[in-house]
Amino acid sequence: MMHLHKTLRAGLAAAASVLLIAAFSAQAAVTLTEGVNYKLIQPVVPPSSPPGKVEVVEVFWYACGHCYLLEPKLETWARTGKAPYVDFVRQPATWNDVLKTHARVFYTAELLGKLPQLHADIFREINLKGNHLDTPESIEAYFVSHGVPKADFEKAFASFAVESKVRRADDLNRRYRITGTPTVIVNGKYMTDVGMAGSEESLFQVINALAAKDRPPG
Repeated sequence: MMHLHKTLRAGLAAAASVLLIAAFSAQAAVTLTEGVNYKLIQPVVPPSSPPGKVEVVEVFWYACGHCYLLEPKLETWARTGKAPYVDFVRQPATWNDVLKTHARVFYTAELLGKLPQLHADIFREINLKGNHLDTPESIEAYFVSHGVPKADFEKAFASFAVESKVRRADDLNRRYRITGTPTVIVNGKYMTDVGMAGSEESLFQVINALAAKDRPPG
């Protein structure tokens, strides 16, 4: 029986190795075609990542159902699927007042140190529970219900720091020419999305391949 267990474990390990190799092979085999699975951004928008890093920016909207569905896979990729030289950044879309309000929600959570705990929950609050978080009152009630003192929320929500980040996001969105979400920008040079990539799974292969094009030496 012990020999059988050892054989079974060895078989499972071998199968896992084959799957892992297949995954890497699929990633390596992806063909990048300009105008098909990615577009060039012209002029290039200088990335803000540290030297030696390739910046990958996800432009998202909390009320976007496609963003909500992509989020768990994006989180998994950010933890285990991206290369060490990739600097992943989330950036809210801002093309109208509702989106700017949700951008303020994102940056308020970030300033309060609550973003890791609340990011996925905000998606659920809007997309599953129907709480649109589109007024100062509903946003305040949400943060207070998640343990943020009212005074701390009010200070952060109206802060210069949050206002500055919303304005910077708006400027970058205009320079990227964002028209929909989720959109991924690689190193300020390349734009892709699920539609161009063909599927959510292919999207991550395209992102990794685009990042590899700008991989720093060394």
